[in-house]
Amino acid sequence: MSARPVSPSASTPLSDAEIDELADLVDLIDERTDVPVSLEGLDGFLLALACSPRTIPPAEFFPVLLERADGIDAVFEDEADAARFLALFERRRGEIARALAAPIENLADPRALSPLIMDWQGLLADLPPAEARRLEDAGIPPYAQLWAGGFLLAVEHWESEWELPAGSKDEAFVDEMLDPFYILAAPLDELSTEERAVRREDHVALAVWGAYELREFWLDRGQGVRA
Repeated sequence: MSARPVSPSASTPLSDAEIDELADLVDLIDERTDVPVSLEGLDGFLLALACSPRTIPPAEFFPVLLERADGIDAVFEDEADAARFLALFERRRGEIARALAAPIENLADPRALSPLIMDWQGLLADLPPAEARRLEDAGIPPYAQLWAGGFLLAVEHWESEWELPAGSKDEAFVDEMLDPFYILAAPLDELSTEERAVRREDHVALAVWGAYELREFWLDRGQGVRA
């Protein structure tokens, strides 16, 4: 008698295979909506939700992410695909929330947040030359640009909630924590010489630390999102 497969719990991190599966489901959403959606952008969006001034429910954030009033409803033709997407989506959302709540001292800690950012250059290096050239000609986004763009989509949609009272001494702090995301999201030709001199991976590290700081900042103010 064969054993039944054990379903992972809601607190189980996504495996590499499940991340690939989520990416395929996001591609299905991309094909069925008018707005380009990527796994990388989705991950940035989820990070912003996890360090925002308040808990935002799915009924409110899906219409923003997908730019459609019905949100996730009717995006998938197959109910099984819809259910699987939501299951993987919620597990990744929980994974991000737990990572931000972990008392870490450095990003090498296995509990630290590890963003789902596409290594385009690594992908190109693994492809046959002709296929790599076709992909490059189609346009390869700079490292972490889509991730930062997904984060800022949430921040800018709920901009009024991120704004502090006029004259607040903490306004500069919030701007400083958001600055790495704006640098990563900006077109390369709009960056200053100093910004371009910093490796994009280092901007990502600053952005991740910024997310940790922002979550704690809002919680200290009696707001924010608890894991």
